[in-house]
Amino acid sequence: MQVELAAPIPSFSTMASSSTHSMGLTMPFSLATVLVILSCCTQFALAAREVSTAGDDKAMRERYEKWMVENGQTYEDSAEKARRFEVFKFNAHFIDSYNAAAGPGGKSRTGLLTTNKFADLTGDEFRSTYISGRSGGAISGGINGTMPPLGSGFMYGAVRLSDMPASMDWREKGAVTQVKDQGLTCECCWAFSAAAAVEGIHQIKSGNLVSLSVQQLVDCSTGANDGCKPRDMDKAFQYIIDSGGLTTEQAYSYQGYQGTCSASGKPIAARIRGFQDVPPRNETALFLAVAHQPVSIGLDAGINSVMQFFSGTGIYGAAGEPCTEDLNHAMTIVGYGTDEHGTKYWLMKNSWGSTWADQGYVKIARDVVSNGAGICGLTMQASYPVVA
Repeated sequence: MQVELAAPIPSFSTMASSSTHSMGLTMPFSLATVLVILSCCTQFALAAREVSTAGDDKAMRERYEKWMVENGQTYEDSAEKARRFEVFKFNAHFIDSYNAAAGPGGKSRTGLLTTNKFADLTGDEFRSTYISGRSGGAISGGINGTMPPLGSGFMYGAVRLSDMPASMDWREKGAVTQVKDQGLTCECCWAFSAAAAVEGIHQIKSGNLVSLSVQQLVDCSTGANDGCKPRDMDKAFQYIIDSGGLTTEQAYSYQGYQGTCSASGKPIAARIRGFQDVPPRNETALFLAVAHQPVSIGLDAGINSVMQFFSGTGIYGAAGEPCTEDLNHAMTIVGYGTDEHGTKYWLMKNSWGSTWADQGYVKIARDVVSNGAGICGLTMQASYPVVA
């Protein structure tokens, strides 16, 4: 029926005392009748909300099941699957809300998030299994005694900035091996970062790219480091110097846990003669180093869930994503450049597998932090191995 709104709608008390009310027709309304109508409307609204919620939950479950298939995920029992669904749902809502803010009228962001393979992990679980990095304070770089001293301790300090290429991608130069995955059972990003830096300089000097053994560092670098715990890339470099080098990944494959050192008798694939630290809080110095070779760095990757779910589109940190200088993770810088919008970036190789971000790589904003620490403190503890 058509509702006539020419007259004002009376209050409950007026409706109870009046026998008629003009709503396009004449009909009696008692208080009991009004309460029945309100009750029906309330029940209808609640029912509609339940239907909507059920529809949303059904869509989320379908999204979850699809995610499980795409990521090959299985669980021990239905109870664990149900618990993980609740975690997935929470993360999916966070991801969707974050991405929605990047839409028209929302906060401009240069990168989006995605329900990647970490979508069923809570933030605490992710941080406790995938984030470690360098521990303790800065460690001065050293040079093995068989090599002549390098003066200031930063061998690229005298290089002219204008002589360096505007962009660099060591993958294109053949100095970067495939992305690897440290897995859920071993916090040894420090070992992956150190091995990647050695792989890079070894290829640059010898022309031979070889995938080096991370497991050797995890098992054998125990005097200074401690296997699957947060440790230091400089100490890994020192182990490589002292032990005579690293063998190949094929000869000593990654297991995801610390075992007994069994490097003895295995062929040496790469050696280094020293290592140096890049002067901290100095992105120009870091730029000069990366222009010559891949560099190991520590950074904050765990203060929020943005890095956990970063899709790899855009440049992390260019839109003000929160970060600290609490260095809890290690990556390897394998290049730098400037995107089509004029935003400068570092190109990072990570150890979270090739399905994270951009096939295991992420671009992080460069030259945007005034104190020189870099996004997420990435200039605070950067170092590189020296071959000759």
